[in-house]
Amino acid sequence: MSMTTGAHTLKKFDEELATLRDLVLKMGGEVEEQVSRAISVLEGGDSAIAREVIKRDREIDRLELKADEEIAQLLALRSPLGVDLRTVLTLSKTVNDLERVGDEAKKIARIALQLHEEGHEAGDIAQSSEISALSQHALSMLRGALDALVRLDLERAAQVKAADDTLDDGYKAIIASIKDFANRHPDSVGQVIQVMFAMKALERIGDHAKNIAQYVFYLVEGRDIRHPKSNPDVSRPDVDRG
Repeated sequence: MSMTTGAHTLKKFDEELATLRDLVLKMGGEVEEQVSRAISVLEGGDSAIAREVIKRDREIDRLELKADEEIAQLLALRSPLGVDLRTVLTLSKTVNDLERVGDEAKKIARIALQLHEEGHEAGDIAQSSEISALSQHALSMLRGALDALVRLDLERAAQVKAADDTLDDGYKAIIASIKDFANRHPDSVGQVIQVMFAMKALERIGDHAKNIAQYVFYLVEGRDIRHPKSNPDVSRPDVDRG
């Protein structure tokens, strides 16, 4: 391969990688909006918005399929190495987590819609302030994780990772509150279960946001920090492009 051909191939790869990155960030923006709207419905918003969130999930799935196709082509045709390979793998993992966040947003919207159609609101079961705090914390984590990915900001990624502990504590507290309500209102068990599922969906959104934040460490430093007990002495490979 001549030097000119090699430079052309490298430029083409850079363009394809930039296209993939833009696609994943677009998906991230769509998912963030889905979560925001689902939360607004859960907190007492319009049921029409819930139906829109449920319908809009198909667009998230479409973006996932398109991103997966782009990723497969990049891996098969370009054989990336070093930081380029880490970038592709990071984006691939991020797509997977974003799709799951989208599913959780749809789940929240479905629950809110069902409660509304039955003449109830999540605030009837748990304190509205607690629901709002948990919801906004999960949404903030997702926004922070996507921001860290865009900026390759390790400090921001670390903040998101640490915020998961606070989210977990909030989740446990609100579940305890809901169980107390169930003991006092055994006739509301159906609604109680639905609200608990919605709270679990919020907790899972935080987990996926934490995953995305951890991928930033892998991309920037080559360290997989997801399971430190299993891999306490992680090396930091930084293979240059071939």
